[in-house]
Amino acid sequence: MIIAIPFKTPTINHLYGQNNNRRFLTKEAKELKEQIADIVRVKHFNTEDYDNKPLKVFVRISEDWLCKDKSIKRKDIANREKFLIDSIFDALGLDDKLIFVHIMEKVQSKDEHAIVSIVPLPY
Repeated sequence: MIIAIPFKTPTINHLYGQNNNRRFLTKEAKELKEQIADIVRVKHFNTEDYDNKPLKVFVRISEDWLCKDKSIKRKDIANREKFLIDSIFDALGLDDKLIFVHIMEKVQSKDEHAIVSIVPLPY
């Protein structure tokens, strides 16, 4: 299954608030999570072949990773994709504990988007 998210996903630093020792999703994060869920629901994925099986997840995040001087910006890709994976798996009704192989890729692009591929593994 391939899921295309047509916008930039923010880092988890911008999506969580803290009250005493309790972390919570901000209003912005809840709205973004719902947007991602709407994208997933439109596809009507059949998750029968994915449920309770080991999965391989490939995340490709495209955005502008370079500064004007062509040095690489200080952006952590793992920080960006955690919320994305959690949102997609929640919308699919899958548990991310099923992820056995996880590959992330940065793609230099002015067009900011993400593509997530999820494949059941044979073992």
